Amino acid sequence: MENSEFWLTMQKVRYLSLIVLLILILYLAATALFAWLFRVRSERVQLTRTPAPTFTPVPAPSATTIVILPTLTPLPTATAVPSPTPSPTLPPDTPTPVPPTPTPTPVRPQLVAANTVNVRSGPGTNYPVVAALPPNLTVPIIGRNNEASWWQISNAEGATGWVAGSVVQASNTANVPVVVAPPPPATPTPEATPTPEKPKYQFEPTGWYNDTNYGLTRFLGNITDPAGNPVNGVYVQASCGGFSVISNPSGPIGGLNNEGAFWPPGFYDITLGAKPIPCKWILTVVTTDDQRTATATLSEPIEIEVTYDKSIVTANWRKNW
Repeated sequence: MENSEFWLTMQKVRYLSLIVLLILILYLAATALFAWLFRVRSERVQLTRTPAPTFTPVPAPSATTIVILPTLTPLPTATAVPSPTPSPTLPPDTPTPVPPTPTPTPVRPQLVAANTVNVRSGPGTNYPVVAALPPNLTVPIIGRNNEASWWQISNAEGATGWVAGSVVQASNTANVPVVVAPPPPATPTPEATPTPEKPKYQFEPTGWYNDTNYGLTRFLGNITDPAGNPVNGVYVQASCGGFSVISNPSGPIGGLNNEGAFWPPGFYDITLGAKPIPCKWILTVVTTDDQRTATATLSEPIEIEVTYDKSIVTANWRKNW
């Protein structure tokens, strides 16, 4: 098998060699043919001979008489005189224009404030404030008072006012004229402080509300002075129709059966029955000698409704004197 493949390979190489050789022979033959055809074509071209030029005969010269002229003396060569080089004409000097002397701008007196300052109707704090000068706003000065401690200014609308010199920075004030200040406003007469009206009662209620408790009817609260300090020894009466009851004295004093001996200062308490007693109850601060009968009324009466749902009442009082 390997010999067959080798043989086939050798056959291909042989064929390729023959083809290359045939192409080379054809190329050489074509080259020789082309050279032969070019040489034959060149030999067939006929050359044309150029005719010789024809010469025209010139006539024989005649006898010529020679005249000898005298030798001329050369004239002296004139020496060129150089013409003077004209000097360039200088243009006339143009005077340098002198700029006109600037007219000095009149310096205007003005001021500016670092912070917002009051503008008043006159030179003094007793004049009312009419406007406010915002910070960093430059305004013209149009006048001053005699001491130059206040400056009169104007705004863009022409309104005028006065500002204190101590709160602004003024400049160019040498020629500011003195302005007659308006008359100061009349000093208002201070109104008499009204004397507070004395309360009608020595004690007055400061608030009350009722709360839920289904087991009993109860009235309680605190009694204080205007400064909020507790007040002891005060009796509160609760009344419903023809029935009434007076509390033990407020605070840890005791009272009947010494029930209030351990109460906090100013505290009072009235506890009734084991169930709510619906009624429009009247609460009043009173005086008493036997804790059963009131001898004097020290407050206006307040009405509080007790219901089955709301039977715990808190009522606080203030002692005015």
